[in-house]
Amino acid sequence: MISRDEALAIAREWARAGRPGPAPEVDLYEFDLGYVVWRVLPAAPPTEGPPAPPSATGYPLVVVDRQTGEVSKWRSLPPSLVAEEYTQHRAAEGRFPPDVRHVLDKAGWYPGRDVTSAVNHWMVRFADELAGLECSPVARAALVEFGGLQLPQFGGHGEPGGGYMSFIHPTVGGVVTDKAHAFSEDFENPVFPLGNNEDGPSELVADAQGRVFMLHWADDFFVGPDIDTAIVNLIRGTEMSEASDRDW
Repeated sequence: MISRDEALAIAREWARAGRPGPAPEVDLYEFDLGYVVWRVLPAAPPTEGPPAPPSATGYPLVVVDRQTGEVSKWRSLPPSLVAEEYTQHRAAEGRFPPDVRHVLDKAGWYPGRDVTSAVNHWMVRFADELAGLECSPVARAALVEFGGLQLPQFGGHGEPGGGYMSFIHPTVGGVVTDKAHAFSEDFENPVFPLGNNEDGPSELVADAQGRVFMLHWADDFFVGPDIDTAIVNLIRGTEMSEASDRDW
């Protein structure tokens, strides 16, 4: 357990950044999981005439973890918001495997991500195309959290890229719903558009239980039993079973 005094010592070393001389002054914001740290910038000397603009805006912040003392960099936000983001980040540890989490982070996902306004606009814009398809709470939650992300698939070299990209709605383009209507009728299992995939191309849809399917011109496939598993399978390019097997 890292005490406040220990966190201050760690913070001063971070602020020093290996430079000789006394450590710069720092301040702390303490919260349950650690300490938000920032450098205290000296006040600008008084000048005659109109005030000059600041040499920089914002300031770097780090979090010193209370358990390990690990230092991590965070966005220039008020300390209370940094603490909130750090708490969400820690809560999401283990949710995705490290290789998939790396892809999601690079794509712009982060714990607590919320694009509700974009999803609302998309649903109004494409109301005619989406007519007759019910957006279940689990499908809407997936769109709100992952909407707008472009998720590359691992290629043969084991790195992201080289496979088929997945695009989660709301996307820049439109939305195709013919296959979603047909799947809902054929399997008596209503689904709602989740995105699309370059393979085919094909549609990604989710049902009210959160199960995800890929509607390809060659066949319909079962991607995963829930949104998180489906994202892992899409990014890793995991082999999918045919939806007609009904093993879902």
